[in-house]
Amino acid sequence: MSHTPPSDPSWFERPQNIRRMIIGLVVVCVLLVLADLFYENPHPHFGKVETYFGFQAWFGFIAFVAVVFLGTLLRPLIKKPEGYYDPEPENEFPRLDRPEDNTSGEQA
Repeated sequence: MSHTPPSDPSWFERPQNIRRMIIGLVVVCVLLVLADLFYENPHPHFGKVETYFGFQAWFGFIAFVAVVFLGTLLRPLIKKPEGYYDPEPENEFPRLDRPEDNTSGEQA
């Protein structure tokens, strides 16, 4: 069974709409960082460093990069061999739709 893509892409797959979504995301992020100019955290947890402009944005970006980097380092430790999840054992479970495996005499 082969998958055939639809003739017309959905709204989320059209290149001009993908570009609009990326631009919108960048605009929202810039506005949120600029909003930091008008907000002062009354109870900073990290002392004076948390009061610097854009601290939450930089902290989040650095944390995200660290998680991705650590994930790439962790991958070799938890990697499974190819075919681990779908091995094909020989006749472990007979299939009733194949005549050679169907020993009960039933037809598929």
